[in-house]
Amino acid sequence: MDYVMLGKNIRKFRVLASLTQKQLAEKVDCSTRHIGQVEMGKNIPSLEITVAIANALKVGIDQLVYGDLDNRTDYFIEELAALTDGFEGKNKVMAIEMTKAVVTVIKDLRG
Repeated sequence: MDYVMLGKNIRKFRVLASLTQKQLAEKVDCSTRHIGQVEMGKNIPSLEITVAIANALKVGIDQLVYGDLDNRTDYFIEELAALTDGFEGKNKVMAIEMTKAVVTVIKDLRG
């Protein structure tokens, strides 16, 4: 996991929520120094603190970890590769074709 990216995303969403580090720290029951260290990528928050931060900022943990998923093509490629890991040739082709069909349905639903 990229803890520097996690910290940057926490800071980004904290600023968007108009919270100071102190206010966020109070909401998640930790020190202001800890929040500052996490935002700089120098300290790794526990899962409990990470969940509390996500809840306090009203964002998903995925947004804290990955940032803006809409623009993370590499994230989607990695996920698809992981889902099809171990597939043989024909099964990979079938997975691609099924994905194309799902994308077509989603596009049709959006209008």
